[in-house]
Amino acid sequence: MTFGQPRIGNAAFASFFKKYLPHAIRVTHGHDIVPHLPPYFSFFPQKTYHHFPREVWVHNVGLGSLVYSVEQICDDSGEDPSCCRSVSGSSVQDHIYYLGVSMHAEAWSSCRIVMDYSKLRYRMDINGNIVLSKHLGLSGDLEHSDQ
Repeated sequence: MTFGQPRIGNAAFASFFKKYLPHAIRVTHGHDIVPHLPPYFSFFPQKTYHHFPREVWVHNVGLGSLVYSVEQICDDSGEDPSCCRSVSGSSVQDHIYYLGVSMHAEAWSSCRIVMDYSKLRYRMDINGNIVLSKHLGLSGDLEHSDQ
């Protein structure tokens, strides 16, 4: 599972990737700029950079004060025009926050959410889902670290 991943290969690469990692998921958020890079050129579909499938697009819907977050499962093309590609990729802020978690590193030299597992906490909710957090004050009876 990746969060805010850019396009990393052409259509042949995306097909190869899907064959060997069929359960991979790319999570995209709102107007995140990074999944729109490098740009997708629909008039050269075999020559342009292409996302591998499956995308889950997290975005807000609603009107006025009634706004809520939706997780939309996209088609199996990797470039579903009704998902992340349906909006302009113009937000750095949408790249920094995914599912309410700040993905930025505390220092320029490292990404502690990935590299420093002693800071990562997890717990299991009442439905059996694993909830991850890099915040030390995670509440819950079943709080654990990886140590």
